[in-house]
Amino acid sequence: MRKNKSPQKKKFRILLDSAFAKPESFPKLKKKVNLAHAVHDFKLSPQAEDEEIYQKAMDKNRFVLTINFKDFRKLVRKDKPGIIGIESQLTNEEIDKKVSDFISGKNPQDYFGKAVKVS
Repeated sequence: MRKNKSPQKKKFRILLDSAFAKPESFPKLKKKVNLAHAVHDFKLSPQAEDEEIYQKAMDKNRFVLTINFKDFRKLVRKDKPGIIGIESQLTNEEIDKKVSDFISGKNPQDYFGKAVKVS
């Protein structure tokens, strides 16, 4: 019988909207979450519609990190990964810190079906 150490905490799985830089631009976040990019990792068009991005996020069981919170919020479905909104004028470093701080110690399951704005 194997002894479990502390139970493995669930990691957030996040899909960066096409407006964001590559995942490497967010080193803190990349350490804490499974981070992918709509264009660079899933080959969506840089002009992909919000619906297409959210559909890909649902298919891949990922939350969407977006600056387009108002439009994405309408797409969130019950029991599906939610949306994390961030201000558009922030630098990559600020986004990296704010989102990393926000998700620290949180359980992704608590955010399914929700749209949250990180400020």
